[in-house]
Amino acid sequence: MTLYTILPPEQVFPHAAEAFHNIHNYSYDGIPILIEQQSPTSFRVQRIISTDPAHYLVPAIQPGSYLPVLQGFNN
Repeated sequence: MTLYTILPPEQVFPHAAEAFHNIHNYSYDGIPILIEQQSPTSFRVQRIISTDPAHYLVPAIQPGSYLPVLQGFNN
């Protein structure tokens, strides 16, 4: 979808920013993923962001799976 407007995205999609305030980029063993912070110690994988098809076969980072406390993660 292409949207031609001079308005900033925050005005066109006001609720979009609120929906993604808990979503962060993270690198799990070199694999870029999007995680959602459920609690201070629990993270859920939202999406795998990789061009390598082998990364989508890693069971620990399948979308919907939970990750333990992440070392080096700062919101």
